[in-house]
Amino acid sequence: MTIDQNIQEINRTMWSYGEYRHVADLLRPGAVELVDRLAPAPGTAHLDVATGNGNVALLSAQRGCLVTGLDLTDEFFPDARERFAQAGVEVELHRGDAQELPFADASFDLVTSTYGIQFAPDHTASGGEISRVLRPGGRIGMCNWTARSWTAHFQEILSSYFPSPNGHQGQPMLWGSPDYLAELLGPGFTVTSERRELFYPFATAEDLVTFFENCFGPCIAAKNTISPPSRWKELRAEMVEMTEGFHTTDARGTGVPVEYLLVVAEKRAAR
Repeated sequence: MTIDQNIQEINRTMWSYGEYRHVADLLRPGAVELVDRLAPAPGTAHLDVATGNGNVALLSAQRGCLVTGLDLTDEFFPDARERFAQAGVEVELHRGDAQELPFADASFDLVTSTYGIQFAPDHTASGGEISRVLRPGGRIGMCNWTARSWTAHFQEILSSYFPSPNGHQGQPMLWGSPDYLAELLGPGFTVTSERRELFYPFATAEDLVTFFENCFGPCIAAKNTISPPSRWKELRAEMVEMTEGFHTTDARGTGVPVEYLLVVAEKRAAR
């Protein structure tokens, strides 16, 4: 396929804003659960797509896997490398696009992505690529936001103020549907999944929105580019009101539960 370089650069720049490592801290429990569920054996050739600052890559490398991380935004890599060095592990990092992976067919035993690949614009291309580079009998592991999650509502508000160009953006939350994933990956895969939750521990909805306003690249990009600037107050007020609908206090504390789909898809071995 031919990647739209303009859209690719816009996405790369957008995700580079802010302090992503703080957002990654919120996402780490999902990475832990996914790696525990997959339990990859030492020596497993593992590709982590949209690796960010290396949550999954680090955990897998600590199990003795041969890990390659890929991300469109290499501004995350200095933080990732520092984390790997502190943990005493090695991970090979590549800047690249999930829609056009720079690896040969059947290169990996395991391919993962946590809250990342679902934001690649062309689902067919990215789904086809992770299948292509996976060996027969290998597995894909993912954590994907669902359509009813707080994240989906957050993204919907952003998109209502910043509509994507026609033809350049699929619907990311479709990756949170088991039926959609089964269709996307095709009959060569056996897909199992279950709905899980992260928990964002913020005392108020206002606190959570402030955090994302300061740390999350797409939110910062929206604030910097919205026109006129006064519209940001409208967008932000919508976010706070929406978040108040999710905000709760339970055994985990006070904060916002965020639903995701934990997915394991096994590629059938060739007969």
